[in-house]
Amino acid sequence: MTDQTDSAPNSSSAEVNSSGGRRRSEETRGCILDHARVAFNQRPYSEVSLKEIAAEAGVSAPLIIKYFGTKENLYEAQLDFSAVAERIAGLDFDCLGTALLRVVIEAPEDSPNSLIRKLAEAGGNRHIVSTLGQVFRSQVVSPVLQRVYAEADELTRAGHGDDISDAEMRAEAAISMLIGVAMMRRLITQDYFKQADVDAFVDYYGSLIQKVLDGEA
Repeated sequence: MTDQTDSAPNSSSAEVNSSGGRRRSEETRGCILDHARVAFNQRPYSEVSLKEIAAEAGVSAPLIIKYFGTKENLYEAQLDFSAVAERIAGLDFDCLGTALLRVVIEAPEDSPNSLIRKLAEAGGNRHIVSTLGQVFRSQVVSPVLQRVYAEADELTRAGHGDDISDAEMRAEAAISMLIGVAMMRRLITQDYFKQADVDAFVDYYGSLIQKVLDGEA
């Protein structure tokens, strides 16, 4: 008589195999994203192919399609403005406007976190431009908005009530001012930001951004 216990599948082994499979899948996905990020940071969107990314990642193009579906989806997945969000989280709210402005002005022109650069390299692709806007709003504008809410909450607890009905408008207006400077720096007044009096500009324009964040503008 056959021992049913000996021939039954080992549930522990199955769980281990399943866990190992998920881990390998996550590692493969991460590898694809890493290589996609490098490719999209080096060249405009239209010049990057899934075949090229697959070759660099050591996988097949169909596997990339299995994970992400389309090139557009892969582009969206690899977008990462987390470094900007981390900077925002670590800054004092009272000097947030000036600090963010300095980050924008001192950032390398080829920074992978540059929204202006990514927009320029989108090549007029409306879907990609829209995707950039959505991801930037989620990863950058939202953290600024949360800082505005948090500051208002602290003021309320301290007995200094703050109207936050326009908090979203404040955050978006402040980010728009920063993007405007980034655009001017890249396209028009690049040389100005190399001059010694850049500190005076940071103090002046940064204070305006801060007033917007504070709801005093």
